[in-house]
Amino acid sequence: MGMRIANNIPAMNAHRWLGVSDTGLSKSLERLSSGYRINRAADDAAGLAISQGFRANIASFKVASRNASEASALLQVAEGGMDQIGNMLTRLKELATQASSANAGASERLKIDAEADQLIIEMDRIANSTKYGSTALLDGNFGASQTGVLGAGTAGDGVVDDANDNIVFDFAWTAGAASAGASTISVTALGASVVEGTYTIGQSTAGTFTIANSGGTITESITDAGTGTTLTFANMGVTITETAGTIGTSFTAGTAGATVKFERTGLTSLNVIAADTGTYDITQTAAGYVRITNSGSTATQLIQFQSSTTEMDFNVLGIKFTLGTGFTNTTTELNNTQLTVSANTDSSGNTFQIGAENNADNQIAIAVDGVGTSTLGVNAIDLSETAGAQTALGLIDTAISTLAGSRGDIGAFMNRLSYASANLATTIENTQAAESVIRDVDMASEMTTFTKNQILLQAGTAMLAQANMSPQQVLSLFG
Repeated sequence: MGMRIANNIPAMNAHRWLGVSDTGLSKSLERLSSGYRINRAADDAAGLAISQGFRANIASFKVASRNASEASALLQVAEGGMDQIGNMLTRLKELATQASSANAGASERLKIDAEADQLIIEMDRIANSTKYGSTALLDGNFGASQTGVLGAGTAGDGVVDDANDNIVFDFAWTAGAASAGASTISVTALGASVVEGTYTIGQSTAGTFTIANSGGTITESITDAGTGTTLTFANMGVTITETAGTIGTSFTAGTAGATVKFERTGLTSLNVIAADTGTYDITQTAAGYVRITNSGSTATQLIQFQSSTTEMDFNVLGIKFTLGTGFTNTTTELNNTQLTVSANTDSSGNTFQIGAENNADNQIAIAVDGVGTSTLGVNAIDLSETAGAQTALGLIDTAISTLAGSRGDIGAFMNRLSYASANLATTIENTQAAESVIRDVDMASEMTTFTKNQILLQAGTAMLAQANMSPQQVLSLFG
């Protein structure tokens, strides 16, 4: 075989294999140092995507586990407050039993009643002050929700919703000729096709009633016997009801009976979760402010209107809403409007996230009953007289039963959270194991590969040196 100096093929081949061994050794060193089989997407793109999803879920499961633990701690705080209220109910039962007996005189009953009054005060104090952080637990609002419905105020003519979920106000009735009954007419329905503006209603001829906007572009006529109290303009979706008298005698044929102004506020995002139940009157002022006052005038708040896209937050009253783009506060769309807030009996409770996804299977809704004396029905017991004390015995028994039921609900929630926590612990363990199978390196196998590559690197280096020595033997031919 000939010997060539220009192209040292053996040396080039040895160098190539030395590079392969060096690359393998470097990759083994990286894996052994990091502990991961996959250190970059090029190592295993599919495995990286799957394991990254596992990692995100594991992190979420760990937080969910803490959520479950904190929810259980919250319930323990709530039950602790209930326990003390239960002790006081037991004491009230003792006092009521004592006051019901003839061996207690009038002066003794007054002293018994005084202690009972203090117990009632303390029960309410505990119910209102038992909190987890800043969250009240026993006042009846934890897990409860409120619903709000807009309606006509005492000075208003009516409030209706159109099909576009805009709140439409009708409160601009103006009497026309011979229309004594016009002031008692209200709008109870309104179709989405009715545009904002002023409409005139009257009899064009005897028994024929017409409603038309000021430009005459929207109009509808109907024939009515004239003896009823309701006019229905079906095409426009407008129903007008007169609450007194008959519509036929409210308008004179050939004249305009009344005008009505439809104004859309576009009130949306109504939130009354934190509001007390009851009715509230909404009014506007010429200075660009909106005021809400409860029916007893014991609570009121005035805030300035900013823009149609800005949420109006009546934080003192716990009421929020946003007004539509057409609302400019230059008119009085909100005047004579009343908001009714009531408890939502369908509320499922406050939601605790105990999983990694946004669905009901990864959440637990918890509600805690209010245990104030008015809720338990013992706020008005009177032990100063025998009859009152005897009546109180039954009321206290009912209260004890109600409280026991509320504590039982808390116990059920705590047991459920305990199982959820145990399941999360198992889920975290198994998900981490699944992620490890994909992402982590097999140390024993990789150490074997590392040793192999280390030997190959050493051998390759030696062989490259030998290959580089071969061309020098050509010099011996020249003597």
